[in-house]
Amino acid sequence: MRGSSLGYLIKKGISNIWLNRMMSAASMGILTACLIIVGGSGLLAVNIRDIFTAIENQNEMVIFIKEDATEEDVTVLGDKIDSLDHVSDYYYVSKAEALEEQKEYMGEKGYLLDGLEDDNPLPASYRLTLSGLEYLNETVEQLQHYRGVDTISAPTDLADTLTGVEKTALVLGSIIIGILIVASTVVISNTIRLTLFARRREINIMRYVGATNGFIRLPFVVEGMTIGIFSAVLAFGVIWAIYQSLGSLFAETRISWLTSVSNNLIPFMNLWYYVLGGFLIAGILIGSLSSSSSIRRYLKV
Repeated sequence: MRGSSLGYLIKKGISNIWLNRMMSAASMGILTACLIIVGGSGLLAVNIRDIFTAIENQNEMVIFIKEDATEEDVTVLGDKIDSLDHVSDYYYVSKAEALEEQKEYMGEKGYLLDGLEDDNPLPASYRLTLSGLEYLNETVEQLQHYRGVDTISAPTDLADTLTGVEKTALVLGSIIIGILIVASTVVISNTIRLTLFARRREINIMRYVGATNGFIRLPFVVEGMTIGIFSAVLAFGVIWAIYQSLGSLFAETRISWLTSVSNNLIPFMNLWYYVLGGFLIAGILIGSLSSSSSIRRYLKV
């Protein structure tokens, strides 16, 4: 195909959007709405995952040592902890160090603990940081029966809740995204199909004069891709405005947990290129595939 013919077909595809502006606007509106919902779900998932990561990184499990535990018991327990692959960090806190920490925590009232050095009620402990919340229950089971272990303080309920929420959100998000992509493809396919039906005489004439299949297909593919690009840019602008507005709204509210959410939101400037790139790729693919599918299924070209 010559360059002049290619340029003509591309212009023809773009001009078809204006000539069929009502149906094109409907397709663009549906695709934009779908991209906004998918993009919003993606941004929500990214922020939730970031919060989960922060919680995991700050997660600490404390193993309290029995008062009558021997040095050998403490050493054996330390060796076992060191052998666990999913323990990213750990350290030992003696009874004296635990008392000093408690004094620092109490601040100006720390003097109330003076004189307890010889009769220290605070136990020694091992403090562990795991590489993931999913290893929490397993680690507790592996260590709780060791000689010298008194009790283990670990947020197992929180770990189970967060892990369950994360898995549920992943499954639901995947289902919603899949449904929206299918819906967008069907709507755009129907739009292109109506356009083809309205221009069937023109297409038949082109076939009679010897136009190739590619010559007939290309304008419709360009039309679908252009609708996808316009939808992607429009959806990106709406998502940007909503994200920034919600961040400002949460920051200005007097509700403490919303303010905390605002402080932990990932700045949009760190995400915009992923959002725009994803929208453009999705819009172009959905638009072009919808057009190609309609032409292949409903035209004998």
